[in-house]
Amino acid sequence: MRSLRAAIRRSLPSEGEPYEDGPLPDLISGAMWLATGVVGLAVQALPGVAENSELPWVWVLGGFAIAWGITSVLLGMRGKVMPMGQRAVVTGAMIPVVAVALWATGGATSYLQPVLLFTVLFVAWFFPPRPTAVLIGLLLLTHATPLLYDSDALAIGYAAQTVIFAVTVTGLTLSMLMLKQLLVRAEMRQREIAERDALTGIANRRGFDHALRRTHEREASYALIMFDFDDFKRINDEHGHPVGDAVLVAVAHAAREVVRDGDCLARFGGDEFALIAPGAGERGVVRLVRILGEAVHAMQLPGVGTVGVTFAWALAPADAADPNDLVRVADQRLLARKRERRRSEAEAASI
Repeated sequence: MRSLRAAIRRSLPSEGEPYEDGPLPDLISGAMWLATGVVGLAVQALPGVAENSELPWVWVLGGFAIAWGITSVLLGMRGKVMPMGQRAVVTGAMIPVVAVALWATGGATSYLQPVLLFTVLFVAWFFPPRPTAVLIGLLLLTHATPLLYDSDALAIGYAAQTVIFAVTVTGLTLSMLMLKQLLVRAEMRQREIAERDALTGIANRRGFDHALRRTHEREASYALIMFDFDDFKRINDEHGHPVGDAVLVAVAHAAREVVRDGDCLARFGGDEFALIAPGAGERGVVRLVRILGEAVHAMQLPGVGTVGVTFAWALAPADAADPNDLVRVADQRLLARKRERRRSEAEAASI
C-alpha cells in the first residue's frame, strides 16, 4: 500500500506537457480493469446472472481483465509510462474486448453496461480532444452492438436506450473536456508565473532547471552557454539599482531577439544568464556566442554606454553526461574566464 501511494504521488503532474500525467493513467486504467474483472466474476453468484451469461467466456474475459489490470498497476507503480499515442492505440484495442464482454453477459441486458461510463470518464480526462472523439465514438458503437445479434434488443427498447446513452456520454465527455481544458490553462498560467523572471520576462532559475531536464531527456546532444556582465556591481554602485535593473532588462531583450526558436534563455541569478541550445555543437555554440556578444555590445544605455560580457559554455554529452555536472562545468569555466580577464586588466593597468 505504501508503494502504491508513493507511485500515485510520483504520477501527479507538476511539470512537462499538459497531458503528460506520468503513470497515473495506467494506474487508474489497471484498477478499473482489475475491479471489473473481480466484480464481474463475483456477481455470477447472484440470482439470475449466470443463466443469462456465456459462462466459459465470462471466466476467460474475467481472468483477462484481472491479469491486465494487475499488469497495468504493477507497471504504473514501477514508473513505467506509456506514451500518449501508444496509450490511445492500446485503449482502442481493448474496446472490442468490451464488446465481447457485453455479448457474454447478456447483450442488451448485460450488467456491464454501466462500466462503459468508467471508460468514458477515463478517456475524456486523460486524452486530448481528437483521440477522445475517436475513442468515444468506438465506445458508442460498442454499446450499440447488441442491436446486431440480440433478437430481444428492439423489444426491450434497447434502440432508445442506445440513443439516450449516446446523449449522456456526449454530455459527460464535453463536460470533462471543458473541465480539463480549464485546469490545463490554469496549470500553464501558474507554471508560467512560477518559471518566469518578473524583471526581465525570460525564464528564471526554476524555469531553467525544468528546461534543462526536459532537454536532457529529449536531446542526444545540446549546449549550455552561461554569461554575465563585467563589473556589474560598479554599475549598481555608480548609477543605482534602477539603472542596474534597466541593464538586465535590456540585455535580456537583446539576447531574446537573436536566440533560436526552441532555445531557452534564462536569468540564472543576479547578473548571470544561461542559454540552453538543443542540438548545438561546437560550431553552433561559437556562432551563438558571437551573435549574443554582438547584440549585447550593440546596446547603448544612457549614462552606462556599452556593457562588457563574459561567456563560457559546455557541451553535452562531451563535457558532461549529467545536466547538473554540465552546469558545474560551464559555471567553472565562466569563473575561470572572469579571473583571467581581471588578471589581464590588472597587468595592463600596471604597465
